[in-house]
This record gives sequence, structure tokens and C-alpha cells, in this order.
Amino acid sequence: MSKIKVMSELLSNKIAAGEVVERVVSIVKELVENSVDAKASFIKIDLKEAGLREIVVTDDGIGMDKEDALLAFQRHATSKLYTDDDLFSINSLGFRGEALPSIAAVSDVVLKTCQKDVGSLVHIKGGNIIETKSSDSRIGTQITVTNMFYNTPARLKHLSSPYAELANVVEYVNKMALSYPHIKFRLTNDEKELLNTDGSGNLLKVIKSIYGLDIAKKMLEISASNDDYEVSGYISLPEVNRSSRNHMTVLVNGRVVRNQVLNKVINDAYSSFKEDTRYPIVVIKINTDPSLIDVNIHPSKQDIKFSNFDDLKNLISTSIVDTIKTKLLIPKIEVKESPSPVYENTSLTLERNIVSEPVSSEYTSRLTNLVNFNDDPSNELDSTDEDSAVKEEYIEELPNEKLPELYPIGLALGTYIICENEKGIYLIDQHAAQERINYERNYYLLGHPTGNVISPLIPIIIELPVNEFIIVKENINIIKKLNVEIEEFGSSSFRVVSHPTWFPKGREEEIIRRIIEEVKDKGSSFDLSKFNDNLAKLISCKMSVKANTRITLSAQEEIINELRKCQNPFNCPHGRPTIIHFTIYEIEKMFKRSI
Repeated sequence: MSKIKVMSELLSNKIAAGEVVERVVSIVKELVENSVDAKASFIKIDLKEAGLREIVVTDDGIGMDKEDALLAFQRHATSKLYTDDDLFSINSLGFRGEALPSIAAVSDVVLKTCQKDVGSLVHIKGGNIIETKSSDSRIGTQITVTNMFYNTPARLKHLSSPYAELANVVEYVNKMALSYPHIKFRLTNDEKELLNTDGSGNLLKVIKSIYGLDIAKKMLEISASNDDYEVSGYISLPEVNRSSRNHMTVLVNGRVVRNQVLNKVINDAYSSFKEDTRYPIVVIKINTDPSLIDVNIHPSKQDIKFSNFDDLKNLISTSIVDTIKTKLLIPKIEVKESPSPVYENTSLTLERNIVSEPVSSEYTSRLTNLVNFNDDPSNELDSTDEDSAVKEEYIEELPNEKLPELYPIGLALGTYIICENEKGIYLIDQHAAQERINYERNYYLLGHPTGNVISPLIPIIIELPVNEFIIVKENINIIKKLNVEIEEFGSSSFRVVSHPTWFPKGREEEIIRRIIEEVKDKGSSFDLSKFNDNLAKLISCKMSVKANTRITLSAQEEIINELRKCQNPFNCPHGRPTIIHFTIYEIEKMFKRSI
């Protein structure tokens, strides 16, 4: 008797559900994408107990007739893909025909839909049709899902807490609203509204609905294109950042995608303007010919492959950097006072909101007077003026002037140089400032080797495991490009013959080992420009004066003069601010000398 048998359709649907329907957000995703493909202008998602009890997705799309409503629950039944050629030009979000049968196989589903005068109702539980009948004639579709995973208890047991499931749903719906600003999205949980967009097509308004007015004011518009791709959207000022990558939204032809390489490209573009452990808020839309991308590599359809990927990465990186460079990011100090003073416990709250300053290719950046801002929460924008105001407020074009003359008057806490001029008082972090100075010099030297080298007095021997030795030997030309000469020394070691003269004294071996380690890890994919940047940061930090170190007034003046020559005098290479400005007005306001 044959041991191999064909699975029943119900069993195969349950197995498919394991890939397509993993948690609550998986169901919401598939249903919302169907609504978008149905050309809906309004999509409402109602959850009960974070969707664990009930999910209802309602739209005003084109709807279905009774025949299509039944056929939609058959596996691989779809209206979006008919021939092999269609697979190479996918314009819809869904196309596999697996979502509805997979959902119906592990839950209780009621579908109400109408295309013309008479609606249809289909009730399916565990993959079995319970009822079909006529229903109301509201144009569009409503799908109600209950008893999720009731017949697959192992999957039900491993669902996250209601809070975690709800957070995932909110994150996904937010991204869909950003992807389709012309569609009105409304999300509720236990009748509490969590998101409500107006469907006006204005992406900045959707950003405001999700992140709030303050964040929307600090978003910069980007737009760029090449022969294959068009990139547009909004990126945050470097001061607006988060601790995770979840707020980096990438949309490809309207599809929400997850691509670690693109996220890294976006974050690397900010590397000179913020801390490495923080991530910007971005909404980047990528439009391209469907034939240049492949979304058919995972049932979730959130992973994607690109043709001419290097061109796309360069386009995104360049557009972000160029956009930030054209703006003057002014350090702000906001003073918030109590409505009425309490003399028994009087305190002034000083909130420093430090903003990174962009790189300028002509050395044309400077600190200017602070923009005074009344942070009154009732100071909302009018709906008629909101779009232009959100785009323009708090952003000024880069002025064609240098950093102003600063006169040092002392050192605070052994770390901060105190300066003054006719505009107020400045605090300069001596370590961050010198780190910026050293970084720009070292990065230039790494990219323009002069040939000035020195041989170590005491031989530097680098011993490696045999496998790593072979990799380094194969890529030894990369090390030579950095002006470091090494030669084989024994069976699995290298001897350093010479290295650049500007390597910090006493740290030569540490730096050379770092170079060899990077070459060993990256091999032929080694990026010389990126490595130069990282190495320059490492060396610059080691070379710079440390905090809590008392330096003379002449040394302070030297740091200030060198800082004024930098491309970006406002940030250390790791993104921390080098300088803060207290205007005369703000100081007098704190001391109650002005109102």
C-alpha cells in the first residue's frame, strides 16, 4: 500500500496558514491589502481585545458578487494574476491567492460584500462553509474574523500579549497610512480610536496624525530620481531620532517592505549628524517599474529584491545627505517657567534641545541667534495654513557666513570652554570639538595618502589563525592602499614594515590590528570609504583631549580657531554637539531681567 498520499485541501490550508497567518497583525495585513487592491478610499479596522477576540475590516471598495465571494476562499484563487508574464510585473499588493483560505482555515470568518444592488454573505468556519445568503447592499466589503487559531491550539498558545499584538497592528496600519495618504484609515480597539487620517493625499498630514505636530514640523522633504528609481518622502531632522529602526518606513510601489540593507543605508547617511545608537524617523517612497523588483520571495511579501541595487542605495544616501546639508539646524534652548512663582521652592527649568549642524562643503556654517518658540500646546495650526507652516517653520536656509568670532573666558568643570561675543554665551565641549578637528584632518589624510611613512623601532608582529591569515593575504592590496606596508613573517604572521607618520604615538599596533580585522571580516566586499570614515573616528577620539582635563587659555583659543575651519563645526564625528549657544535675551529671561 502506498505511503505517500495527497493532502486534503483543508490540511494544506492549515499548513499554509502557518506561513501567512502568524499573529493578529498578519490577518490585519492581508485584509487591509485586499481592501487597497479593491480601490477603497476608506478602510476601517475595528479590534476587540487587540484583535484576539475579533477583527473587523470594512472598506468602500469595488466589492464582489456572490460567485466571486465564494471563489475567494479557494486556495490560489485571485483576480490579480492570471499568466506567467503577470508574475514579472506585479502591480497589486496581493497576488498569491492564499490569504483568505489560510485565514478561514484557522478561524471563524464572515464575509459581507456588495458590488451592485444585492449583497452577499459567506460564513466559513475552520475552512468549512457554514452559510451563504443575500445581505445588505452597502457597496464594498466587510470581513469579520473571530475565534482565531481555535483549531490550532499550539499557534494560539504562542501568541503574544494583547499589548504586544496591538502594538504590531498599530505599527502596520501606521505604515499603510503613510504608504497611501489618499486613503482614509481609521483604527479602533475596544471602540477607542487609535488612528484617523483624512485621506487628503497629503503625506505630511499623515505624519502629523501618527507622530504629532512637533515631529511633523521637523520633517524635511526629499525628492530624487535616476533612470530606474524615483525616491520621495520625508526625513527627520537629526535631532528627531528614536532608539529603534521601527520608525524607518520604506515603501516600494506602495508596498511596506523590510530591507535591512536599505535601513543601514538610510542610517549611515545620518552618521555624521547623530549618535550611532539612535535612528531617524523617515518615510521614503520608492517608485519603479515592477519588472525591476521581485516581491515573490516570501509569503509575507514584505521582503523584496531589487535590480541595480547599488544605484538605488547611492540615490537614497545622496538625497538624504544633500537635503540635510541645505538646512541650518540651529541649537535651541527653551526656557519653561511655572505659571506663578513659589518662593519657598523656586526653580527654573532649563531644557536644552541640541540640534546637529549639517556639513557644508564651502565651510559656510555658523551659529545664529536662537529662534524663540512659544511651546503653547493650544497654538495649533489652522487647517488652511497647516501644510505650508509645517514644512517651513523652524527651518532656515544655510547662511553664507562662517562661525562667528568667539572669545574664551574660562573652562567649566574641566570640560567646557566658556566663550562670549556680542550675541551671548557659548559652551564648547573641548573633547567633542577637538575630535571633530582631528576627524576631518584624519579622514582627509586617509583618503589622500602622502607617502610619508615611518618604520616602527620595535617590530610589530601580527599573528593570526591560518584561515584568517589566508583571507588577509588575499586582500593585502587593500591594506597597502591605506599606506600600511606589511609582509609575511612565518607561516601565519605579518610584520609591519611601515605605517603613516600621523598614526597616534603608542597606538600604532591597535590601529593596524583594527585595519587587519576589518579586512579579514569584509574580504573582497571591503568598503574603503566607509572604513576610512570609521578609522578616522577611532583615531580622532584617541588623539583628542579628554573631559576633566584642564587646558590653558591659549589651548582653548587654538581649539576654537581650528573648529572655525571645519566643514561641520557643530558635531563631533559621532553626532554629539560640540557647541551650545545661550543668547543674551534667554540669559536675561532666566534672571528675570526681561519679560
